[in-house]
Amino acid sequence: MGMKQDIVIKSEYTNNARSHSGKGSRGSSPGQYVMSYMTREDATEVLAPVRMSVAAGGKDYPAYDSAAFTRYMARDQATERLIAKDDEDLLNADEYGSPLVLKHKFRQIDKLAGRAFGRNGISLSHAELNRSSENIQNAFDEGHSVQKIVLSFTEEYLRETGVLDPKFVHKGRGSYKGHVDQLKLRHAVMNGVERMTKTGRFIDPEWVGTIQLDTSHVHVHIALTDTQFSELRMKSDGADRGKINEREKAMLRKGIHYSLEDMRQLKSFHGQTSIERRNVVSYVKDYAYATMQENSSIQLLVAGLPKNKKQWRYGTNQKAMKHSNALAVKMVEKLFADDPDKSGYNKAMQAVLDYAEESSVKNKLNDRAKRKLIKEGRERIIERSVNGLYKMLKGVDPAELTTRTTMTDIQSSSDEDLAKALRQTTEPGTFDPAAFALRVRGYNERQDVHTGRVGAFYSLATEYDMAKVGGLVDDTAHVMRLFYEEELEFHMGLADKYRTFLSFHHSKDVESVQQMVPRFDSLVSRYGDVAKMERETLRVDQRVRDEYMRDLRAYTFECFQQGVGSLKEWRAITDYDREAGTVETRFVLPVRPKTRAENLSPIHFDTVKAWDVHHLGLDYYNKPDARIDTKNTLSFASVFESRKRRAEAAEIYVKGTEQNLHALEFAKRDISDMEEVLQKAVDEGLIQTVTLEDWSSEDERQLYTLPLDRSLNVARQVRQSIEHIEMMEQEEQEEELG
Repeated sequence: MGMKQDIVIKSEYTNNARSHSGKGSRGSSPGQYVMSYMTREDATEVLAPVRMSVAAGGKDYPAYDSAAFTRYMARDQATERLIAKDDEDLLNADEYGSPLVLKHKFRQIDKLAGRAFGRNGISLSHAELNRSSENIQNAFDEGHSVQKIVLSFTEEYLRETGVLDPKFVHKGRGSYKGHVDQLKLRHAVMNGVERMTKTGRFIDPEWVGTIQLDTSHVHVHIALTDTQFSELRMKSDGADRGKINEREKAMLRKGIHYSLEDMRQLKSFHGQTSIERRNVVSYVKDYAYATMQENSSIQLLVAGLPKNKKQWRYGTNQKAMKHSNALAVKMVEKLFADDPDKSGYNKAMQAVLDYAEESSVKNKLNDRAKRKLIKEGRERIIERSVNGLYKMLKGVDPAELTTRTTMTDIQSSSDEDLAKALRQTTEPGTFDPAAFALRVRGYNERQDVHTGRVGAFYSLATEYDMAKVGGLVDDTAHVMRLFYEEELEFHMGLADKYRTFLSFHHSKDVESVQQMVPRFDSLVSRYGDVAKMERETLRVDQRVRDEYMRDLRAYTFECFQQGVGSLKEWRAITDYDREAGTVETRFVLPVRPKTRAENLSPIHFDTVKAWDVHHLGLDYYNKPDARIDTKNTLSFASVFESRKRRAEAAEIYVKGTEQNLHALEFAKRDISDMEEVLQKAVDEGLIQTVTLEDWSSEDERQLYTLPLDRSLNVARQVRQSIEHIEMMEQEEQEEELG
């Protein structure tokens, strides 16, 4: 068949200039025709917003950048508000986490979005569709003709051009839904309408189209008008010309056909309905995941608490509360980090900072004493918040504690309980959930501890370097700089070790690399500029070099903190000579940021894996015959000797200057533990392990806990606890003044 038979065009028009005032020749409400008839839900499908390149469009057709993207942005925002329990639809806390709530919000947001296309894009938002229909109605009211065009396509033609799913079998009215490539067909119609309106001498055309699939054929409905009066389209009575002529129809067909021919080789895309459904499902999954993530923390906390509620206190020395308090603190800290305003943290910390500043002036406190006040104030905020959380949990009806599984038992256990649960004789290839949980928890905690210590010693080293530049330290203090560098490298290496265990290829790593690349490129450029200047002038500008090396050091540290750098990169830019007792930043090119999976090699792991043998006792629980080979013993001994030498020199300086340094005390205790374990490794070739006798029994846990779909508003409880503190402090101050 020919193109005229493959693409059948029928058209009519309405115009109120040639009819009674307020009435059109074929209807007086073309805008309503667009909103009510053309885009009705039972006839159309939603096309998820996409971007189209200029190359994909017709001549002079701009790249697609529709405001329809705001529909999915609105979905993002709606999901986030519901996750934060900050939405008017969450009047009942039990609704939190329900996908029905989220779907209701999406219906409110979407309305008719994605069902139509036209002048303003291939997937119009509801607002865009409404504006276009209003423009068409306004043009009609001003006397312009509104074209109502219906395109009908044969099934054979749609198959040949790749618009119809090759596997589709027609089964009657409405069976085309989900099988038509709306992306191709919409784009082709847009190209055809553009050709037709140029040929027809439209000045400023406004139009909307929909693909209707509720009949035995695929139809496209178009409402088209010119919003300005074109002299070339004007009749003798001053009104727009009515029907489109045969030449314009021919250009419409050609535009559609040539576009489909151009896209014939493109892979067909027939799943608009499933794409939209998957999009909604993805948001529901995000919502459900956020709910489960928050609720699972509460669930494990409740399961791990002792049955005796009198022990539920942050400041208790009861061993049964050690693990529960750690979980509760982690929850509170995460809440403070995620939403400092809503939790009341910002306001409370500001009060602490104000008090510390006032006390510093009034009592002439030094910086160390001031920092101590701030630390104590923050600790009090955490203590009250955790106790407020326990208060809320005490109010939970015991009848609600109905859930208990193997994994809640394991994940709510303390390290001691997990170790006791380890199988003594495990068959090869079997999975021991207690061992898995113990190791993953241990690796995560060690990674966090060592990463935190790196940050602390980097700050101390940086403060020292700045003081040295300012002439505020003498040569005797250099032992402190060497101590800082030794500890920094030790903890950096061990952070690398546990990052290797946990080096999954997360998208966060890729994002961090992308974030650091501009700084890397900038440093490469600066290095080239400095090197070129020195070659041309035959002299070294030390000030320029120092500025570059300071920024190089900061960049390399930030790469490590972001997880896209390691001890290898730090040593590449740092000249730390242990024998000579010197540490300097090298004038070298920066190292490119890399993901953990790419960067943390087996060779590097072998270098650092034995540095913390003194922390591995729990890893080999109740295995007193766990051996350590000579190579790893020597590696451990070397690190021990280096740390001990630097710490002893630092201790002499600190005592001689009558100072106190918490980081030094921490390192000394850790080095003492190393010495005890090293002796056993050298004498017996064994790792010092934890045995059953090392632990006493704990009080009985609750074990039964809340179901995962039960939600508690932790943020509100924490905020109320903090506000209660502030109120009591204010009352105490008023009593003192009275």
